[in-house]
Amino acid sequence: MTELISIIVPIYNVEEYLKDCLDSIQKQTYQNYDCIMINDGSTDSSREIAETYLVDSRFRLINQDNQGLSAARNTGFRNLKEESSFVAFVDSDDFITNDYLETLISAVKSDISVGFSVARLHHVKNGQVTDLPEFSGQESIWSAEQTMKELLMTTRTSFFPVAKLFKKELIEDFKFSTDYHLAEDALFLTEVLLETKCKSVFIDKPIYYYDHREGSATTSVNSHVFDTIEVYKIIIPKVYQCFPQLKPELVNRESWSYITVYDKIIFTDSTEYKKEKTQLRKWILSHITEILRDPYFTSFRKIAILSLRISPWIYRQIVGLNK
Repeated sequence: MTELISIIVPIYNVEEYLKDCLDSIQKQTYQNYDCIMINDGSTDSSREIAETYLVDSRFRLINQDNQGLSAARNTGFRNLKEESSFVAFVDSDDFITNDYLETLISAVKSDISVGFSVARLHHVKNGQVTDLPEFSGQESIWSAEQTMKELLMTTRTSFFPVAKLFKKELIEDFKFSTDYHLAEDALFLTEVLLETKCKSVFIDKPIYYYDHREGSATTSVNSHVFDTIEVYKIIIPKVYQCFPQLKPELVNRESWSYITVYDKIIFTDSTEYKKEKTQLRKWILSHITEILRDPYFTSFRKIAILSLRISPWIYRQIVGLNK
């Protein structure tokens, strides 16, 4: 008897992408799963699309008023089946390889001290599928500290719950914070890791298509854009207290949080966030020595930061070369 995997899929106004997402779940080689679709008050045809999958007994649909991504995921937690052994996350505007579940569960069962498995993302833009990069398929056991370092650096994994498979007993007592709309998943993963001190297992294989699309929560600019900075103000001291050896990575992430928010808002209407732009630029320039010495920042980024001392306009032009 294979263990039951619960897949939590929050849904909100993704009619253009939802079918690809749910089709990719339906095509899984590992078939003993329970797909919990949470329709978070969609106003487009997302609900109707989700309903067409209810002919498959492995799919369930829960409808609720719009409360946000974290609340939708928490609804998924509250509706896990008692017999579920593992929990996976898939965002409704992304899609997965056919062996997504099979790859993750085979790895997480390899060591009793492992709390979750981790695989690579494959980044695509606006649904344009590209070939998967070369991969070794090798597995590596990461300690809690190594896992935390990898989450912070995001070179081999991400600070998102996707492309991971969690033992249900590990996370069933945790919740996603509804106080934030960005980086709330990073806060969730940090709390799980610091409180459980579990190991993870990394599989060098891309199995999750992460779609960077215009207008998504991670690319759009509104008042929630500053959540990233606020969340890292919580994460950094917590991690440092537990893993002081990770100070270089934490210093990097603090700088990154300010830089990434600044980069987003400088490409908005020039009349918006004028005060915030000034404050962010001041913070970045006051930490320029740290940034220039940081081995995790690329030469391109350091050149851009140097140009910010001269002119925000020049900085914008340089950063725009990478967009």
